[in-house]
Amino acid sequence: MTRDDKSATLDASDGDATRGTVLAALVQGNLHAARSFGLDGDVLERAAGLTLEAISDPDGRVPFERYLALWEAIDADPRALAFGFWLGEGMSLPALGVVGYVMQHAADVRGALACLERFNRLLGDGIGPAITERDAEVVLHRVEPPRIARLLSLSIAAPLGTITLLRDLAGLGPADPVALEAAFQHPPFQGDTLAAVEKALGCPLRFNADEMRLVLPRALLDRPLVSLNEGLFSYLERHAEALQSRVAAAASLATRVRELLAARIRQGEPDQAAIAQALAMSERTLQRRLQDEGMTFAQLLDEVRADLGRMYLADPKLAVFEVAFLLGYSEPSPFNRAFRRWTGQSPSEFRNRL
Repeated sequence: MTRDDKSATLDASDGDATRGTVLAALVQGNLHAARSFGLDGDVLERAAGLTLEAISDPDGRVPFERYLALWEAIDADPRALAFGFWLGEGMSLPALGVVGYVMQHAADVRGALACLERFNRLLGDGIGPAITERDAEVVLHRVEPPRIARLLSLSIAAPLGTITLLRDLAGLGPADPVALEAAFQHPPFQGDTLAAVEKALGCPLRFNADEMRLVLPRALLDRPLVSLNEGLFSYLERHAEALQSRVAAAASLATRVRELLAARIRQGEPDQAAIAQALAMSERTLQRRLQDEGMTFAQLLDEVRADLGRMYLADPKLAVFEVAFLLGYSEPSPFNRAFRRWTGQSPSEFRNRL
């Protein structure tokens, strides 16, 4: 676990957090939980473009867009907030697939959280938190892009589920305090929901924060786990490492190009030749392989700019002209035209709606 607060924070500008894949077991668990709660699973499947075949292998991968679409469909249901509470309070380690099983057999809570951070890419691109130890606290945190941060049901289920898992791992009772603070990137919950979230998490809440954050007492890290099995931990750890290596090797070329574009876009419009060189291939090969994946370099650049533009505009500290320059535009007017093409709104209209 990192101890540097700044380097540990996951920055949504370090690539598009809504790209990549998610562990099928996680998607399968969310869909099964929604059905058990009473939501219409068939409607959710159709809205997310999911099939039972696609999520049947718990170690398989599901496009992050499908996972996100599932949560957006859940969040649109009138019972979404109630489902968020229900899911968080009923969270169990098997819902995290092999990552949960590895965590379950670590020596202590610190080891379990280290596994969560170490294998977060196995869970899914843009899912796992960074974990920072500082003074008497340990902080689980990440910066979410607006499309994820505004999912209220997920913003309830995620920290509440983490607290539920920590109670189970450390053998704590329901009355034992766990969290010191929870922070959300969205505005405060409305009405009775605000008090209900505060009661469920058992800690003060912060809103409109610059990151999603759950602060825990550092002393919690030293608590031994109730189900420690060192031999099984070593076996499961090797299995998780092998799976994560396979996931990294299978990343599509388009995903790798997006990551490079997002990293270089602040320096001006990225050059296709430079991206090809960074990937150790010729421009012609880059074009051909992207075409095989149904993409072009220009499309990817446009997508990355559109996604980062939405993220940057969600930060009120950035002026519109600053967002334009961060996206590699030499002046605001081309950015304004492009943003209207992406969203049907001007940057100012989009920001006002947020």
